[in-house]
Amino acid sequence: MMEAVVSLTMPDKWIKESLLEYPSVVKVISSKPVNGKSVRDLVEIEVEKEEDLEKVMHSIKISPNVFNVDITAIERGRALAVFTTTKCIVCRLLANTDCFLTSSTSTKQGRMQWTLLVSEKGPLQQLIVNLEKVGADPKLVSLTEIGDKDALTARQEQITKMAYERGYFDFPRKIGLRQLAKIFGISTSTLSEILRKGQRRIMTRYFKEHS
Repeated sequence: MMEAVVSLTMPDKWIKESLLEYPSVVKVISSKPVNGKSVRDLVEIEVEKEEDLEKVMHSIKISPNVFNVDITAIERGRALAVFTTTKCIVCRLLANTDCFLTSSTSTKQGRMQWTLLVSEKGPLQQLIVNLEKVGADPKLVSLTEIGDKDALTARQEQITKMAYERGYFDFPRKIGLRQLAKIFGISTSTLSEILRKGQRRIMTRYFKEHS
């Protein structure tokens, strides 16, 4: 298993406009293909100025290429958005490859930085070629060999963090296991196991640090 970091530009109008107009960080957490024509994205948005959050959220909602939008403010200056887009060529390229996105963060220069897990170089090389064809100007920043255990840990942390932010661990719960599983595109039994392992890892680390 390898971890690749790729820098690229996003042709998506709403991302470009939001990044240039409002100091913010956009993290594409997951992209799922829908009927081969559109993509369902799960995105985290964090703004430097709290008052800009509503403006960024509004810019997403009025985008002509974005629909079925569900945006939830999770804390001051941060929000989660789930929406479908028909014009995100880059998202479709990623969703139809064997490269698995673990994080995607915007930079102040208006570019995106993807962290990907790949089992071999072929799919990564093809993704970069396809990104070049659509004018995304991809740059391979790094390619590192990692162990399977590290890859699993990264996925556990990502899902456990998302479950926490969506209120799964609140009492009463703000979101159920079935809803979370649908967001990540996995079964409830798989999600339950990932959350169990993630919680165990977090608690083990906590008690080691505070013993």
